[in-house]
Amino acid sequence: MRILRNLMGCLLVASMMTFVACNMTPPVRLPEIPLTEVEPYFSEAAEVQAIDTSYYQVKDAEGQVLGTVLYSLPFTATVNGYNGPTPLLIALDAEDHIKSVVMLENHETPRFAQRVVDAGMFQTWDGLSVEEAVNKPVDAVSGATYTSNGVKSSLVLRLQVYQRQLTQERDVQPNFWTKLFGTRR
Repeated sequence: MRILRNLMGCLLVASMMTFVACNMTPPVRLPEIPLTEVEPYFSEAAEVQAIDTSYYQVKDAEGQVLGTVLYSLPFTATVNGYNGPTPLLIALDAEDHIKSVVMLENHETPRFAQRVVDAGMFQTWDGLSVEEAVNKPVDAVSGATYTSNGVKSSLVLRLQVYQRQLTQERDVQPNFWTKLFGTRR
């Protein structure tokens, strides 16, 4: 029994050394989000599934993908409005067209944030594909220039990150952890 414990300990240490030497770290997972957070955008939602550290897929009761939810943070933490980051929730339909863009809790001056809402900036991207939204020229809102530029930059940067994530998912061979624990889809 003592020999078996020593052998197991050696195997554990050897495994950890291999992971460190190969610079392999286990994947970080997104926190779960409640259905109530996505229901305003996906009324038929029955499940919200985190896809690694990237985004959330929303599915109906039959398991059909209804769409995707993207949070701009932490990907856009360096993009600022007037008083810091302008975090967004971006809801995409099953064909990756924008259903809704919403500014989340932030430190912007409320009256300036409201000017962006009242100007209809968030509806500017409704119905556009990810590619179209990234390339659409959008003017800043007069009287809320910093806030609206922060929103625009956050949206574009997050969508660009999403495009790269999808490309990598298609092109990259599964890593050690994916082979060991399986895919998240």
